[in-house]
Amino acid sequence: VHFTGSSLQMWLLRLTLVALVVGLAQSARPVAEVEAQAISNTANTYQLPPNATYKNTKPLIGILTQPCHDCPGTSYVAAAFVKWVEAAGARAVPIRFHASDEELARLFRSINGLIFPGGLTWLWLDAPYVITARKLFNMALEANNNGDVFPIHGTCLGFQLLHILASNVSRNDLLIETNSTSHASTLKLMDAAADSIMFGSLNHELQKKLEDPMLNLALENHEYGMPPPMYKKYPVLSDWYKILTTTKDRQGIEYISSMEAKKYPFFGTQWHPEKPSFEFGIPEIPHTLDAILVAQHLANTFVDYARFSSHKPESHEQELEMLIYNTPVVFSAKDEVFADDNYDGPDMTYYFDPDEKPPHGPDDGPSYSGELKYASRRDYEAMKAAGSYSEFKAWQTQRRRATVAQMLG
Repeated sequence: VHFTGSSLQMWLLRLTLVALVVGLAQSARPVAEVEAQAISNTANTYQLPPNATYKNTKPLIGILTQPCHDCPGTSYVAAAFVKWVEAAGARAVPIRFHASDEELARLFRSINGLIFPGGLTWLWLDAPYVITARKLFNMALEANNNGDVFPIHGTCLGFQLLHILASNVSRNDLLIETNSTSHASTLKLMDAAADSIMFGSLNHELQKKLEDPMLNLALENHEYGMPPPMYKKYPVLSDWYKILTTTKDRQGIEYISSMEAKKYPFFGTQWHPEKPSFEFGIPEIPHTLDAILVAQHLANTFVDYARFSSHKPESHEQELEMLIYNTPVVFSAKDEVFADDNYDGPDMTYYFDPDEKPPHGPDDGPSYSGELKYASRRDYEAMKAAGSYSEFKAWQTQRRRATVAQMLG
């Protein structure tokens, strides 16, 4: 291409003006948003192993149960997670959080993917629930490192759990309080979402609608969130994951709402893709066709990666025995009474290892009579302030001794 002196000057002037406009536009964006975009742009995207093919078309998805102590069982799974994977062509297998190492290994060899569900369990590093989750997480790492595809999806609490497992940083250090319970909101797509597994193949119109505050297609339902700067404060997080979307709570506090791992088929949503199609107890849950299409897209994407897993039960009889269908589902929204501060009570619930306890909504915290259920606001505040499960247990024991001494005195 040949330029005259004047045409070259005009071309350089135009190029300078374009760069100036782009620079001004970038500088006008909120600092937190610019930081989140910068972090998300450092990422690559997980790739299937060379020549990977479907290993099964009826995948089994494990769902880690959560503890509950004033309910008809020792642990539970919200039925919406079961329906979510079923709608994408998979079947659910409950994995008890208190299972033995031998049982965990047997189940892992049989399932093709794993869900860390949402709920109200406290994620201290030394909590039994987190310890079991870490064992499964490490099994998944080893499998993927050996070319055996094994996906994980974490929702809400499970999203936070994936960060804790990758960083080994306390939830008290990673999370901040947010005003986000029962909050239908938007998802602000970061640049990294464009070539991501979770959103890259999502219909472009739906991508735009996710950011529309008139539609609010995502249901947020959590008291804690992770601000984007945590990926800079703890670089191990940005080594592991890339930020795909952010959301603001009712006070305008920005937190990460979607991410995926760079080197593994691990996905996380702080929001609840299982609720639009299968939960109706919270009035704010969006039930529009667009909300359901987005939720279904994520289920399809996650379950499709499970089809590349070669795991399978040892026999057809063992497969039938593992399935969640062996456990009756409870219409918890109708038949149970939830604690006042339980904001996540599911419509339908599977309870495991039932005993003679009366029906009650699933929850997780300290109590006078149980290991974890909280019965008073003082207990709840103490749990928030505690740095670990063992620290809280020590506080609880001390308080009970003081109560007994007062009664005897």
